[in-house]
Amino acid sequence: MGSDEPNLTTAAAPALIPRRRLAMFRSLYSRDFGLFWTGNFFSNIGTWMQTIALGWVIVVLTDSPFLLGLNGFLSLAPTLVFALPGGAIADRLSRRRLMLYTQTAMMLLALALAVLTSVHRINIAEILGISLLTGIATALNYPAYQALIPDLVPRQDLLNAIALNSAQFNMSRAIGPMLAGLALGTLGAAACFYLNSVSFLALIIALLMISIPPRPPRASPRLWGAMLDAFRYLNQYHLLIVLLTVPAFISFLGLPFIVLMPVFARNLLHVGASGLGYLMAGAGLGAVTAALVIAHRGTPERRGGYIFTNGSVFSLALILFALAHSFWFAFSMLVVMGATMVGTLTLTNTTLQMTTPPQLRGRIMSVYYMAMSGLLPLGSLQAGAVAEALGTRFALAFGGAVCLVYFVTLLILLPRLRKAGKLPSPEITAGAWSEA
Repeated sequence: MGSDEPNLTTAAAPALIPRRRLAMFRSLYSRDFGLFWTGNFFSNIGTWMQTIALGWVIVVLTDSPFLLGLNGFLSLAPTLVFALPGGAIADRLSRRRLMLYTQTAMMLLALALAVLTSVHRINIAEILGISLLTGIATALNYPAYQALIPDLVPRQDLLNAIALNSAQFNMSRAIGPMLAGLALGTLGAAACFYLNSVSFLALIIALLMISIPPRPPRASPRLWGAMLDAFRYLNQYHLLIVLLTVPAFISFLGLPFIVLMPVFARNLLHVGASGLGYLMAGAGLGAVTAALVIAHRGTPERRGGYIFTNGSVFSLALILFALAHSFWFAFSMLVVMGATMVGTLTLTNTTLQMTTPPQLRGRIMSVYYMAMSGLLPLGSLQAGAVAEALGTRFALAFGGAVCLVYFVTLLILLPRLRKAGKLPSPEITAGAWSEA
């Protein structure tokens, strides 16, 4: 292990624990990243509890797949408007301060949802309004959140940190829905919303405790010019644009399965709120497993083939999931979908982070976020509309089939893509963007 590893002397660590096993979690030995990781983990558990409970409330109130899709659209549509400005702001101002503002706003919105539900004044219009405001805060938060990670770990540990960050997100996706299913059956939806509001305190406290290295002062262009710099940079490296189409296809046609899960579980598999929670936990289980494997094994030699193969397997599993009539077959397909989704997105994320100069990182990650989550609201809307008209199974299978054709095509064309150009190196390009 390199010099970035913790100094595990005999007194500091038990001799019975092999150093090689601990290497999988090496980025967590960085105090600041460990705090950041832990705060996000507890906060994301609460967020997933709210997501599952809110979807269940909408199904019970309306029994409408379209309104489920509309809620998903409103919660993520602000990404299309605010993600890129959020990235420019994250590159100009304090990323910690921006996250403190957005996390506090989301905490208060969750509290408002909890209070309205507990006094039985909640209706679909209020749910959609709160989802929209939460989406705005999320869109402004995400670029700063992603851009902050490389400031907390050594460069050689970046892939490990991103993989472990993906692991905590997906562990929360496994734990949160299960807790939501239990809480819905015993305490009601309002309890899920209250717990989510409290969970934001974990990340807020972590942000107040961590130390972030200061960025050197530099000339700051106007907001519009700063946003255009991101597209000028991407235009120099077309392989980065190809990479950005991967999360775009997954988010538009693949990930809307999450939005349709409540109606799929309730009306097609005939399981209750607890069953919905266990199904979502299956996707989380697969995702955690994949993230830990990536954290342990590091960067594969041929990243493009790894990304496109995982995307193809994800698409095929989505088609099979749409055809599922038993709980356990659906659960097993969700495990595969969770694992391959993380394999695809984690390596895409890492490649972008490692090939972007620090001065542009917030803006490039905001473009990634737009590709990953900006199209998800449109995908949620189309999936809800198709499910309303042609059925939930058709909507899921259609999305999987289109994704499968696209990723298989990229695999076939991969040798040509490799010859088309190389990925940039931030050490080479940083000087050209020193004033960005």
